[in-house]
Amino acid sequence: MEDFVGRWIGGNDRHTTATIEISIVDGQLVVCAIDGSIGELAEIRGLTYGNDEVRFAAHWSSGQTTAYRLLLSDGRLAVHFTFSDTDYLTRDLNSDGTHRWRSGVLHIAPGHSAGHSLRQAIRASGRTDDVIIFRDNLSCGPIDSEESSARLRWWASVYDEHDIDFDDFWRHVMSTPDRLVVWFGRHSAQEHAFFLALVDRLGDRPYDIIDVTGLQMPVMRPGRKPELSSPRQAVSLINEEELASLLGTERVMTSPERDDAARRWQRLKSENAPFRIVTESGLISAPADIFDALLLERATKDWRKVARVIGETMGHNMEPYIQVGDLMLLTRIVALVDQGKLMAHGDPWLMRKCEVRLPD
Repeated sequence: MEDFVGRWIGGNDRHTTATIEISIVDGQLVVCAIDGSIGELAEIRGLTYGNDEVRFAAHWSSGQTTAYRLLLSDGRLAVHFTFSDTDYLTRDLNSDGTHRWRSGVLHIAPGHSAGHSLRQAIRASGRTDDVIIFRDNLSCGPIDSEESSARLRWWASVYDEHDIDFDDFWRHVMSTPDRLVVWFGRHSAQEHAFFLALVDRLGDRPYDIIDVTGLQMPVMRPGRKPELSSPRQAVSLINEEELASLLGTERVMTSPERDDAARRWQRLKSENAPFRIVTESGLISAPADIFDALLLERATKDWRKVARVIGETMGHNMEPYIQVGDLMLLTRIVALVDQGKLMAHGDPWLMRKCEVRLPD
Protein backbone atom coordinates (compact mmCIF):
# COMPACT_ATOMS: atom_id res chain seq x y z
CA MET A 1 0.00 0.00 0.00
CA GLU A 2 2.89 2.36 0.82
CA ASP A 3 4.06 2.17 -2.80
CA PHE A 4 1.05 4.27 -3.85
CA VAL A 5 1.92 7.14 -1.50
CA GLY A 6 2.87 10.41 -3.16
CA ARG A 7 1.73 13.29 -5.32
CA TRP A 8 1.29 11.98 -8.87
CA ILE A 9 1.41 14.38 -11.80
CA GLY A 10 0.92 14.01 -15.54
CA GLY A 11 3.70 14.25 -18.13
CA ASN A 12 5.66 17.47 -18.51
CA ASP A 13 2.74 19.71 -17.55
CA ARG A 14 1.21 19.32 -14.12
CA HIS A 15 -1.98 21.00 -15.26
CA THR A 16 -3.03 18.90 -18.25
CA THR A 17 -4.90 16.29 -16.19
CA ALA A 18 -6.07 15.58 -12.67
CA THR A 19 -3.32 15.34 -10.07
CA ILE A 20 -3.63 12.46 -7.62
CA GLU A 21 -2.35 12.72 -4.04
CA ILE A 22 -2.22 9.56 -1.90
CA SER A 23 -1.20 9.48 1.76
CA ILE A 24 -1.67 7.24 4.78
CA VAL A 25 -3.40 8.72 7.81
CA ASP A 26 -3.92 6.62 10.96
CA GLY A 27 -3.22 3.50 8.94
CA GLN A 28 -5.86 4.33 6.30
CA LEU A 29 -5.26 5.33 2.68
CA VAL A 30 -6.41 8.89 1.88
CA VAL A 31 -6.86 9.97 -1.75
CA CYS A 32 -7.23 13.47 -3.21
CA ALA A 33 -8.06 14.16 -6.87
CA ILE A 34 -7.30 17.70 -8.04
CA ASP A 35 -8.59 19.12 -11.33
CA GLY A 36 -5.58 20.37 -13.29
CA SER A 37 -7.44 23.22 -14.97
CA ILE A 38 -9.18 24.87 -12.02
CA GLY A 39 -7.55 23.33 -8.95
CA GLU A 40 -10.82 21.88 -7.64
CA LEU A 41 -10.64 19.09 -5.06
CA ALA A 42 -13.09 16.32 -5.92
CA GLU A 43 -15.30 14.52 -3.43
CA ILE A 44 -13.92 10.97 -3.19
CA ARG A 45 -16.50 8.20 -3.08
CA GLY A 46 -16.32 4.41 -2.84
CA LEU A 47 -12.60 4.21 -2.02
CA THR A 48 -11.25 0.65 -1.95
CA TYR A 49 -7.64 -0.47 -2.03
CA GLY A 50 -5.20 -3.30 -1.64
CA ASN A 51 -1.53 -3.89 -2.27
CA ASP A 52 -2.00 -3.97 -6.05
CA GLU A 53 -4.66 -1.40 -6.90
CA VAL A 54 -6.73 1.57 -5.68
CA ARG A 55 -10.27 2.27 -6.85
CA PHE A 56 -12.50 5.26 -6.23
CA ALA A 57 -14.94 7.68 -7.87
CA ALA A 58 -14.23 11.43 -8.01
CA HIS A 59 -17.34 13.58 -7.91
CA TRP A 60 -16.84 17.13 -9.22
CA SER A 61 -18.90 20.26 -8.48
CA SER A 62 -20.09 20.26 -12.11
CA GLY A 63 -22.01 17.07 -11.32
CA GLN A 64 -19.65 14.83 -13.29
CA THR A 65 -18.34 11.67 -11.66
CA THR A 66 -15.18 9.95 -12.90
CA ALA A 67 -14.30 6.39 -11.89
CA TYR A 68 -10.59 5.69 -11.32
CA ARG A 69 -8.58 2.48 -11.08
CA LEU A 70 -4.94 3.02 -10.09
CA LEU A 71 -2.16 0.51 -10.70
CA LEU A 72 1.62 0.75 -10.35
CA SER A 73 3.59 0.27 -13.58
CA ASP A 74 7.39 0.60 -13.80
CA GLY A 75 7.54 3.30 -11.12
CA ARG A 76 4.62 5.22 -12.60
CA LEU A 77 0.97 5.32 -11.62
CA ALA A 78 -1.28 3.86 -14.31
CA VAL A 79 -4.62 5.63 -14.09
CA HIS A 80 -7.57 3.93 -15.79
CA PHE A 81 -10.59 6.20 -16.20
CA THR A 82 -14.24 5.72 -16.86
CA PHE A 83 -14.73 4.68 -20.52
CA SER A 84 -11.46 2.68 -20.45
CA ASP A 85 -9.17 5.69 -20.91
CA THR A 86 -5.67 5.35 -19.47
CA ASP A 87 -3.07 7.91 -18.41
CA TYR A 88 0.33 7.52 -16.74
CA LEU A 89 1.41 9.78 -13.88
CA THR A 90 4.83 10.16 -12.30
CA ARG A 91 5.52 10.72 -8.61
CA ASP A 92 6.24 14.37 -7.80
CA LEU A 93 9.42 14.52 -5.70
CA ASN A 94 11.74 17.15 -4.30
CA SER A 95 15.38 17.14 -5.35
CA ASP A 96 16.26 15.17 -2.20
CA GLY A 97 13.74 12.47 -3.06
CA THR A 98 11.11 13.47 -0.49
CA HIS A 99 7.47 13.79 -1.45
CA ARG A 100 6.06 17.07 -2.76
CA TRP A 101 2.50 17.86 -1.76
CA ARG A 102 -0.09 20.36 -2.87
CA SER A 103 0.54 23.71 -1.18
CA GLY A 104 -3.07 24.72 -0.55
CA VAL A 105 -2.58 28.04 -2.37
CA LEU A 106 -4.89 28.92 -5.25
CA HIS A 107 -3.89 31.78 -7.56
CA ILE A 108 -6.75 33.47 -9.43
CA ALA A 109 -5.69 34.74 -12.86
CA PRO A 110 -7.59 37.37 -14.89
CA GLY A 111 -7.73 35.62 -18.27
CA HIS A 112 -6.28 32.76 -20.26
CA SER A 113 -2.98 34.44 -21.21
CA ALA A 114 -2.27 35.51 -17.63
CA GLY A 115 -3.25 32.09 -16.31
CA HIS A 116 -1.03 30.18 -18.71
CA SER A 117 2.02 32.33 -17.93
CA LEU A 118 1.34 32.13 -14.20
CA ARG A 119 1.15 28.33 -14.30
CA GLN A 120 4.48 28.17 -16.09
CA ALA A 121 6.00 30.59 -13.57
CA ILE A 122 4.78 28.51 -10.64
CA ARG A 123 6.07 25.32 -12.19
CA ALA A 124 9.48 26.84 -12.96
CA SER A 125 9.69 28.04 -9.34
CA GLY A 126 9.22 24.51 -8.05
CA ARG A 127 5.97 25.34 -6.27
CA THR A 128 2.85 23.16 -6.12
CA ASP A 129 0.32 26.01 -6.03
CA ASP A 130 -2.75 25.76 -8.24
CA VAL A 131 -4.12 28.33 -10.69
CA ILE A 132 -7.72 28.98 -11.66
CA ILE A 133 -8.51 31.17 -14.68
CA PHE A 134 -11.37 33.64 -14.92
CA ARG A 135 -12.43 33.29 -18.55
CA ASP A 136 -15.03 36.03 -18.82
CA ASN A 137 -14.32 39.64 -19.82
CA LEU A 138 -16.54 41.86 -17.70
CA SER A 139 -15.31 45.09 -19.29
CA CYS A 140 -17.99 44.58 -21.94
CA GLY A 141 -21.59 43.42 -22.09
CA PRO A 142 -24.34 43.25 -19.46
CA ILE A 143 -23.35 42.80 -15.82
CA ASP A 144 -26.62 43.51 -14.01
CA SER A 145 -27.33 39.84 -13.28
CA GLU A 146 -25.45 37.40 -11.03
CA GLU A 147 -26.63 34.55 -13.26
CA SER A 148 -23.86 33.20 -15.47
CA SER A 149 -26.47 32.18 -18.03
CA ALA A 150 -27.13 35.86 -18.79
CA ARG A 151 -23.47 36.37 -19.69
CA LEU A 152 -23.42 33.19 -21.77
CA ARG A 153 -26.46 34.31 -23.75
CA TRP A 154 -24.83 37.65 -24.44
CA TRP A 155 -21.54 36.07 -25.53
CA ALA A 156 -23.45 33.69 -27.80
CA SER A 157 -25.02 36.71 -29.51
CA VAL A 158 -21.61 38.10 -30.49
CA TYR A 159 -19.43 34.99 -30.70
CA ASP A 160 -20.92 31.65 -31.60
CA GLU A 161 -17.90 29.65 -30.37
CA HIS A 162 -18.05 31.00 -26.82
CA ASP A 163 -19.21 28.03 -24.71
CA ILE A 164 -17.71 28.21 -21.20
CA ASP A 165 -19.34 27.27 -17.91
CA PHE A 166 -18.62 30.33 -15.77
CA ASP A 167 -20.44 28.68 -12.85
CA ASP A 168 -17.55 26.23 -12.40
CA PHE A 169 -15.25 29.12 -11.61
CA TRP A 170 -17.57 30.74 -9.08
CA ARG A 171 -18.48 27.44 -7.39
CA HIS A 172 -14.85 26.56 -6.86
CA VAL A 173 -13.66 29.98 -5.71
CA MET A 174 -16.53 30.36 -3.25
CA SER A 175 -16.13 26.87 -1.73
CA THR A 176 -12.40 26.10 -1.76
CA PRO A 177 -10.55 26.00 1.58
CA ASP A 178 -7.35 27.12 -0.20
CA ARG A 179 -5.64 30.41 0.51
CA LEU A 180 -6.53 32.71 -2.38
CA VAL A 181 -4.10 35.00 -4.20
CA VAL A 182 -5.74 37.37 -6.69
CA TRP A 183 -3.66 38.80 -9.56
CA PHE A 184 -4.71 41.85 -11.58
CA GLY A 185 -3.65 45.13 -13.16
CA ARG A 186 -5.78 48.26 -12.79
CA HIS A 187 -4.67 49.70 -16.15
CA SER A 188 -6.41 46.92 -18.06
CA ALA A 189 -10.18 47.32 -18.32
CA GLN A 190 -10.64 43.54 -18.42
CA GLU A 191 -8.45 42.85 -15.38
CA HIS A 192 -9.81 45.81 -13.42
CA ALA A 193 -13.41 44.69 -14.01
CA PHE A 194 -12.49 41.13 -13.02
CA PHE A 195 -10.95 42.39 -9.78
CA LEU A 196 -13.93 44.54 -8.76
CA ALA A 197 -16.42 41.76 -9.53
CA LEU A 198 -14.38 39.20 -7.59
CA VAL A 199 -14.08 41.47 -4.56
CA ASP A 200 -17.84 42.00 -4.60
CA ARG A 201 -18.51 38.24 -4.77
CA LEU A 202 -15.97 37.22 -2.12
CA GLY A 203 -17.41 39.54 0.51
CA ASP A 204 -15.65 39.24 3.87
CA ARG A 205 -13.58 36.20 2.96
CA PRO A 206 -9.86 36.93 3.53
CA TYR A 207 -7.53 36.75 0.55
CA ASP A 208 -4.29 38.23 -0.72
CA ILE A 209 -3.67 40.34 -3.81
CA ILE A 210 -0.86 41.05 -6.24
CA ASP A 211 -1.55 44.32 -8.04
CA VAL A 212 0.93 44.67 -10.91
CA THR A 213 -0.17 48.18 -11.90
CA GLY A 214 2.83 50.38 -12.64
CA LEU A 215 5.43 47.78 -11.68
CA GLN A 216 8.77 48.25 -13.40
CA MET A 217 10.71 45.03 -13.77
CA PRO A 218 14.51 44.72 -14.14
CA VAL A 219 15.59 44.31 -17.76
CA MET A 220 18.96 42.81 -18.61
CA ARG A 221 20.40 43.36 -22.09
CA PRO A 222 23.78 42.07 -23.28
CA GLY A 223 26.52 44.68 -22.95
CA ARG A 224 24.28 47.18 -21.17
CA LYS A 225 23.62 48.15 -17.59
CA PRO A 226 20.43 46.81 -15.96
CA GLU A 227 17.39 48.92 -16.76
CA LEU A 228 13.80 49.10 -15.62
CA SER A 229 10.95 48.18 -17.92
CA SER A 230 8.09 50.49 -18.77
CA PRO A 231 5.33 50.45 -16.13
CA ARG A 232 3.27 47.27 -16.36
CA GLN A 233 -0.43 47.60 -17.14
CA ALA A 234 -1.69 44.05 -16.81
CA VAL A 235 -0.77 40.55 -15.65
CA SER A 236 -1.36 39.31 -19.20
CA LEU A 237 1.60 41.38 -20.43
CA ILE A 238 4.13 40.07 -17.91
CA ASN A 239 6.33 37.15 -18.91
CA GLU A 240 6.84 33.96 -16.91
CA GLU A 241 10.20 34.95 -15.43
CA GLU A 242 8.85 38.26 -14.17
CA LEU A 243 5.75 36.61 -12.74
CA ALA A 244 7.94 34.11 -10.93
CA SER A 245 9.80 36.98 -9.27
CA LEU A 246 6.48 38.27 -7.90
CA LEU A 247 5.51 35.01 -6.21
CA GLY A 248 5.47 35.58 -2.48
CA THR A 249 4.92 39.35 -2.75
CA GLU A 250 1.17 39.16 -2.16
CA ARG A 251 -0.41 41.30 0.53
CA VAL A 252 -3.68 41.17 2.43
CA MET A 253 -6.70 42.96 0.93
CA THR A 254 -7.83 45.37 3.66
CA SER A 255 -11.45 45.93 4.68
CA PRO A 256 -11.57 49.56 3.42
CA GLU A 257 -10.15 48.43 0.07
CA ARG A 258 -12.76 45.67 -0.17
CA ASP A 259 -15.58 48.04 0.68
CA ASP A 260 -14.45 50.62 -1.87
CA ALA A 261 -14.05 48.04 -4.66
CA ALA A 262 -17.45 46.47 -3.91
CA ARG A 263 -19.15 49.89 -4.01
CA ARG A 264 -17.54 50.67 -7.35
CA TRP A 265 -18.71 47.37 -8.83
CA GLN A 266 -22.24 47.81 -7.52
CA ARG A 267 -22.38 51.24 -9.18
CA LEU A 268 -21.13 49.83 -12.47
CA LYS A 269 -23.69 47.01 -12.26
CA SER A 270 -26.52 49.48 -11.71
CA GLU A 271 -25.37 51.49 -14.76
CA ASN A 272 -25.00 48.27 -16.82
CA ALA A 273 -23.35 50.05 -19.76
CA PRO A 274 -22.12 48.31 -22.93
CA PHE A 275 -18.47 48.97 -21.98
CA ARG A 276 -16.32 49.77 -18.96
CA ILE A 277 -13.08 51.68 -19.48
CA VAL A 278 -10.13 52.75 -17.33
CA THR A 279 -9.63 56.40 -16.38
CA GLU A 280 -7.44 58.21 -13.86
CA SER A 281 -10.29 57.93 -11.37
CA GLY A 282 -10.81 54.21 -11.94
CA LEU A 283 -13.15 52.07 -14.00
CA ILE A 284 -16.19 53.86 -15.43
CA SER A 285 -19.14 53.02 -17.67
CA ALA A 286 -18.95 53.86 -21.38
CA PRO A 287 -21.46 53.84 -24.28
CA ALA A 288 -21.50 51.35 -27.14
CA ASP A 289 -19.88 53.82 -29.57
CA ILE A 290 -16.96 54.77 -27.30
CA PHE A 291 -14.39 53.25 -29.70
CA ASP A 292 -16.08 54.14 -33.00
CA ALA A 293 -14.12 57.34 -33.65
CA LEU A 294 -10.83 55.49 -33.10
CA LEU A 295 -11.81 52.83 -35.62
CA LEU A 296 -12.86 55.41 -38.19
CA GLU A 297 -9.52 57.19 -37.75
CA ARG A 298 -7.71 54.03 -38.88
CA ALA A 299 -9.97 53.49 -41.89
CA THR A 300 -9.26 55.25 -45.21
CA LYS A 301 -10.86 55.70 -48.61
CA ASP A 302 -8.86 52.65 -49.75
CA TRP A 303 -9.89 49.10 -48.96
CA ARG A 304 -8.22 47.75 -45.83
CA LYS A 305 -8.56 44.39 -44.13
CA VAL A 306 -10.73 44.59 -41.04
CA ALA A 307 -7.95 42.90 -39.05
CA ARG A 308 -5.56 45.71 -40.00
CA VAL A 309 -8.00 48.44 -38.95
CA ILE A 310 -8.61 46.72 -35.62
CA GLY A 311 -4.92 45.98 -35.06
CA GLU A 312 -3.88 49.57 -35.71
CA THR A 313 -6.67 50.86 -33.49
CA MET A 314 -5.43 48.70 -30.63
CA GLY A 315 -1.78 49.50 -31.32
CA HIS A 316 -2.34 53.25 -31.25
CA ASN A 317 -4.45 53.18 -28.09
CA MET A 318 -2.62 50.86 -25.67
CA GLU A 319 -1.11 53.65 -23.57
CA PRO A 320 -1.56 54.31 -20.77
CA TYR A 321 -4.52 51.90 -20.55
CA ILE A 322 -5.59 48.67 -22.24
CA GLN A 323 -9.25 49.29 -22.91
CA VAL A 324 -10.61 46.72 -25.35
CA GLY A 325 -9.83 43.56 -27.28
CA ASP A 326 -10.15 42.68 -30.95
CA LEU A 327 -13.46 40.81 -30.65
CA MET A 328 -15.39 43.76 -29.24
CA LEU A 329 -13.82 46.11 -31.79
CA LEU A 330 -15.01 43.69 -34.47
CA THR A 331 -18.58 44.05 -33.21
CA ARG A 332 -18.21 47.81 -33.62
CA ILE A 333 -16.88 47.42 -37.17
CA VAL A 334 -20.01 45.43 -37.98
CA ALA A 335 -22.15 48.14 -36.38
CA LEU A 336 -20.41 50.89 -38.37
CA VAL A 337 -21.01 48.95 -41.58
CA ASP A 338 -24.70 48.56 -40.67
CA GLN A 339 -24.88 52.32 -39.99
CA GLY A 340 -23.31 53.15 -43.36
CA LYS A 341 -20.26 54.76 -41.78
CA LEU A 342 -18.04 52.07 -43.31
CA MET A 343 -18.36 50.15 -46.56
CA ALA A 344 -17.55 46.44 -46.57
CA HIS A 345 -16.28 44.10 -49.25
CA GLY A 346 -17.28 40.71 -47.82
CA ASP A 347 -18.65 39.62 -44.48
CA PRO A 348 -17.36 42.08 -41.83
CA TRP A 349 -17.47 39.35 -39.20
CA LEU A 350 -14.57 37.69 -41.04
CA MET A 351 -11.87 40.13 -40.01
CA ARG A 352 -9.02 38.47 -41.91
CA LYS A 353 -10.95 38.20 -45.17
CA CYS A 354 -13.26 41.20 -45.29
CA GLU A 355 -12.09 44.68 -46.33
CA VAL A 356 -13.62 47.99 -45.30
CA ARG A 357 -13.23 51.61 -46.30
CA LEU A 358 -14.77 54.99 -45.65
CA PRO A 359 -17.70 55.86 -47.94
CA ASP A 360 -17.21 58.35 -50.77
